[in-house]
Amino acid sequence: MSDTLSEHRGYLVDVRRLSRYARAIDQVVSPGDVVADLGCGFGILGMMCLKAGAGKAWGIDGTDAVDIAAESARRAGFGDRYTCINEQTFRAELPEKVDVLICDHVGYFGIDYGILNLMADARRRLLKPGGRMIPERLRLYLAGVRSPSSRSLLDAWGTPEVPDEYRWLRSYAVSTKHPVEYAPTEIVTEPVLAGGVELGEDVAETLAFSASLTAEDSGVLDGIGGWFDCDLGGGITMTNSPLARDKIRRYQVFLGFDQPLAVSAGDRVEVSVRVGHQNSIMAWSVRDPATGKLQKYSNWASMPMSISERMKPSVSSRKLNERGHALRIVLGYIDEAMTGEEIEQAVLRDHPDLFPSPQEISRFVRDELARVSS
Repeated sequence: MSDTLSEHRGYLVDVRRLSRYARAIDQVVSPGDVVADLGCGFGILGMMCLKAGAGKAWGIDGTDAVDIAAESARRAGFGDRYTCINEQTFRAELPEKVDVLICDHVGYFGIDYGILNLMADARRRLLKPGGRMIPERLRLYLAGVRSPSSRSLLDAWGTPEVPDEYRWLRSYAVSTKHPVEYAPTEIVTEPVLAGGVELGEDVAETLAFSASLTAEDSGVLDGIGGWFDCDLGGGITMTNSPLARDKIRRYQVFLGFDQPLAVSAGDRVEVSVRVGHQNSIMAWSVRDPATGKLQKYSNWASMPMSISERMKPSVSSRKLNERGHALRIVLGYIDEAMTGEEIEQAVLRDHPDLFPSPQEISRFVRDELARVSS
């Protein structure tokens, strides 16, 4: 819960972000509307809709943040109008279609936090015909950056104090999407509008963006910087651009190069970024203007092996692992006649060797019953 509190406090104190959502809500939400707050977190956007005149809001979130949302709504006097559903949005079902979808899953590069599939799925299943959405679209920008602080994120694993056995992890750091906060002086090419997307529309699983960046002076580029402009609705926009005086408190993205790329003033540097918005895979490339050599990078290379293996298509036969076997045992006891405590005692009695200790058996049974039963 401590991580949840820290993360969401940042959202709640971002006055610029909230003021823009409030203005968009005033333009988009009508009195009596039913609203679905997707990935609601602590529920602030749904409650803002209620304050603006919405009749009811559904807060949907699959994390423990939804408990905070429910309690906060109750304390604010919205307990009978703000209903929380503790479920992933893709699995949530509502007893009614809604007039408005609202969501703030806008990533550092706009689309890198799953908002495209989230909004498209919710529009198909949850939104009334002719319903409205906040936000509506994203415009995505790329620029060349010269940033010692960003470069240090790549080189940190190659410093002398890192044991020799672990310096290979620098290759992971180079292949990682880094959240950063640029100073305006670190943007050393004119930003280029690389593309845009309409939220709620079905799009390809992988989107590609490219730009020709012009070096403003001679020096080096440490990598590619990316950010967004977001149309919330009703003519209201928000951005995390480091060049905007009114930017919201959201990091930009840094996609680094293994070594600084030397450029001369006026050089045109060709870059591209591919985003797999369903699986969070980002790939990027840069062509050296002096040699024509193409450098390619992907955060697939920096994913822990267990995760990358799980993401590959399975072409072999499957069998239950230890956890799956234990879960099948627990599920076998669930019926309308037994309480959770009775199921726990039955598993302890009948399967004393399920895990190394009775305490771990009890913990597993309680966790799984909370997850799969009601």
